[in-house]
Amino acid sequence: MSKTAGLVFAKLVFEPAGSDIESLISFASVGLSFLFRPLGAFLAGHFDDRIGRRALLVITLIMMGAATTLTGLLPTCRSAGIVPPILLLRLRILQGISAGG
Repeated sequence: MSKTAGLVFAKLVFEPAGSDIESLISFASVGLSFLFRPLGAFLAGHFDDRIGRRALLVITLIMMGAATTLTGLLPTCRSAGIVPPILLLRLRILQGISAGG
């Protein structure tokens, strides 16, 4: 995932930030998902008792799959402006929460 962040997302999503900053922002977006894993673990522990482990496992797998698929379908910054970086950061947060679950 980090090679994709450095090679693809830096050029296609964070290009307006400049060549020096785009790689840093791209790798920071990968790190952002790691920051939200404890929140995912907390939420998973809470909802495990309420809806059951199997149902929660299915939910976390669907969340991870949807976030990963939507990350691959993001438009470039040239076609959609500021929307792709915002969507990418939100999808990274969703991936982090689901990985923590």
